Amino acid sequence: MRETMTPQELEARLNAHRELIIDLLAAVIGGEKAEDVLRRLRDDASVSDYEEDPGVMPDEAFALENATASETRAILDAARARASANSDTRV
Repeated sequence: MRETMTPQELEARLNAHRELIIDLLAAVIGGEKAEDVLRRLRDDASVSDYEEDPGVMPDEAFALENATASETRAILDAARARASANSDTRV
């Protein structure tokens, strides 16, 4: 990983963390089931990427949204890996 991030990369990462914290706290307060929360977070981490029109260049707002979704996916992947490791170490 690079030592420095662009302001846009930092903003995307902070946005992802903020949205995850808000979603998780809202789920806890609302008493949601873990499966429902994870499903919603997975859906939120999916961004369409102009594949239907390859001539369209993504703009800065899309780039930020895409980077935020990528960070959210990375966090979810790390959480799944940790959950799996924790369940493997239990006897």
